[in-house]
Amino acid sequence: MKYMVLFLLVAVVLHGSIMERDTLDNGLIVISIEAHKIPVVEMRAVIFAGSVFDPSGVEGLANITSQMLVRGTESRVLDSIVRSIESVGGELSAFAAEDYAGLRGRALSKDIGLLMELFSDCLQNPRFDSGELENVKREVIGDIKVDTDRPFNLIDRAFRKLVFGDHPLGHYPNGYDSTVALITEDDVRTFYDEYYSPNNAFIICVGDFSKKELLSALDRHLGTWKRKEVQHPVIPEVQISDHPVGKIIPMDISQAYIILGHQGPAVGAPDWYETRVMNFIYGGSGLTSRISWKIREEMGLAYVAYSRFYRFQNSGLFAAEVQTRKEMANQVVQELLNEMKRLDVDVQQDELDRAKQYYIGHFPLSYDTYREMAQMAGYIEIEKLGGDYLEKFPDYIEAVDLDKVKTATRNHLHPERFYLMVVGDVSPEDIQVEGIEWVE
Repeated sequence: MKYMVLFLLVAVVLHGSIMERDTLDNGLIVISIEAHKIPVVEMRAVIFAGSVFDPSGVEGLANITSQMLVRGTESRVLDSIVRSIESVGGELSAFAAEDYAGLRGRALSKDIGLLMELFSDCLQNPRFDSGELENVKREVIGDIKVDTDRPFNLIDRAFRKLVFGDHPLGHYPNGYDSTVALITEDDVRTFYDEYYSPNNAFIICVGDFSKKELLSALDRHLGTWKRKEVQHPVIPEVQISDHPVGKIIPMDISQAYIILGHQGPAVGAPDWYETRVMNFIYGGSGLTSRISWKIREEMGLAYVAYSRFYRFQNSGLFAAEVQTRKEMANQVVQELLNEMKRLDVDVQQDELDRAKQYYIGHFPLSYDTYREMAQMAGYIEIEKLGGDYLEKFPDYIEAVDLDKVKTATRNHLHPERFYLMVVGDVSPEDIQVEGIEWVE
């Protein structure tokens, strides 16, 4: 059997199931979690070929390439792939994110052979048929255009562009309608050839199987996938503004959709746990967070008010989002800034305790299905969290104290330099922010 055991993550136990990490001779990492509660298998193939590697002018290429994997192979047309997986009640689809792309699928454990065969064929032998490429491009362009009619989707896209500009993180993985239209068959083949390699990928399998048999089958199906040298381009540093920058997208609606934020910590940030706790207090906890309680419950200014951090390998993004009446836009912006400033000096012990209790209590619930186990395993692998992550997570959260929250606030909340995006029937004169630069 042509695989070698790289190391065993004995400490990673997900609801009684041990996560193990092996490597095939061609460099393909295999993460397996035997779980026999129900006769189902979840599979993921993750390739480090995300949208940050989209060449300028063809933004959306990583997504199009991943979608084309399931649109036909050298031996199967699209209809054959769909009929095969549907004949056993299974699922097979492609995905793309900023840092990676790949396939996801599930089937009954008795059909794991078919699922593995389809994964193998799609990963190694995509056809990249020109007709199917045009179909995929039309679908993606349609989805992008639909987003422009939905204020929440429109503002998310526009805010990303405002914060990151022409940086590779400035566009969503599905790109722009104008750039997707330009993608050619040669573009897709070139991107695939550059990044799709077993030594630039990993497989996750969770469910009702024998690990020994799984590795043997994966070796048969994917062990012949030839490794090659993969060179990821150097991603430039994100440019950071030293003053507030704002943009308004006019829309004739009664509501104002607001996002206020800036760049945030990247994957691997040493103070991520205290930053999570800090965000829970500020706007991450729904009804009990500061901005939700203050803006939504106490002042009655908003229908939606929350904040979150997005992390990527090369940077991150902090965003506080509020939906309010257009007449209240300025007041909401002021409150978002006021709470950012207050959190640096007066975070309370009861707020800290509530945040820590939530994270510690909710954590085991975040991976209690096979699908969630697969997601957690991918999260651990991508972020290189180590074999003791699940065991130590409560300790990481418990170690957060008031001083650490205040330090995380100073490091990652910047009321003096931020980006403000508003969609609605408002003007710059309606929003009074000292020193803000309004851009077109």
